[in-house]
Amino acid sequence: MLIAAGVLAAILAFLLILRTSSTVSEWMASHFSRGWVTFFSKVTSVFPFSLYETLLYVAIIGCIALITVAIVFFCKKAPLRATTYLIVILLAGLGFGNVYTLTAGFSYYRETPQLPYYEAEYLTDDQKEELVFLAKFMMDDFNDIARTIERDEEGRVKGMPIDKLSALLVEEYKRLDVFDYYSTFTPRAKKITSKRIMSHMHITGVFFAPFGEANVNPLTPPSNLPVTVAHELAHSKGAMRESDANLVAYYITITSDNEYLRYSGYLACYKYLMDMILYFDASEYEKVFDFDGSIIKESVLNDAFWNKYDLLDKITEAFNDLYLKLQGQKEGTGSYVEPTLPPDTVQTPDPGGDGTLIERRYNLNTVQKMILKALDDRANDR
Repeated sequence: MLIAAGVLAAILAFLLILRTSSTVSEWMASHFSRGWVTFFSKVTSVFPFSLYETLLYVAIIGCIALITVAIVFFCKKAPLRATTYLIVILLAGLGFGNVYTLTAGFSYYRETPQLPYYEAEYLTDDQKEELVFLAKFMMDDFNDIARTIERDEEGRVKGMPIDKLSALLVEEYKRLDVFDYYSTFTPRAKKITSKRIMSHMHITGVFFAPFGEANVNPLTPPSNLPVTVAHELAHSKGAMRESDANLVAYYITITSDNEYLRYSGYLACYKYLMDMILYFDASEYEKVFDFDGSIIKESVLNDAFWNKYDLLDKITEAFNDLYLKLQGQKEGTGSYVEPTLPPDTVQTPDPGGDGTLIERRYNLNTVQKMILKALDDRANDR
């Protein structure tokens, strides 16, 4: 058994080294991982319940049972037998580590997802009017939807059942079939039954690559649910980094013709536009970002919801932070939000004089380039 553990450990170490190659990771993600996830997604989709959740419970109970038996044998002064049970746990852990690295680990080292992006790498003062126009365009749509969308008596968006929402997003994801980056199969998301435990852990969803399952916490506030489901489905399509899954989820929702999806997308990513407006002209900020009262109220209600569930969130965040760092994400849980880039000030020759001109450049991150392109396309379509 120790030899088997040594072999599994050596294989895992080799895979962890191999995945640092972007070329190897891209091939593994787009061939092996995609094939595995697609196959098992189709298999697990047959079951109406979450196999991931079932496996998790079995694993926890199994570990407790094996550790208990090992302790009993230690107490009976039979250390060899006790060690055997502990090695079984080690073998299971190493085996899982290998499978998870093959199905998910390589995808963390892929290139940025393929999407329509704004072509420029930065904005200058000359493009301020265009930026303000696009921001106002988004806010007009956001506020129009907020005023007309159906809400409950407390003021929350009513949304739709997860099964129906999942089916809708599966159709939306077909728009990405034009890109080679993504798997062409999209599974439907499943509801987690241990929803209150997940809420206390501040977990809205989990994608489990070995089973190809996208799992969602049904207690997630309705205004956040479309982006949450789209995020987990983005993982299944091959975007494993959290910032990449958010990027794809934002794109799918804000470019949808469905108002509920767009509302959720706007609510999740409007801050990326805020930073740009503040940089170029803070006086425009309040004019542009004039939120309808229902949006502000809903944000307050969402915060109040999560504040009710705070028993396990700090512990969960610590474990998730460690997990993401082990997957090569140096920012840990900070990788969910793509940071804005620092602006530059560039001196250029003055074509009309002997001096120099100072040009301010706001460097765009990937999310901002996607949002600007999406809004520009939508504005032109109108």
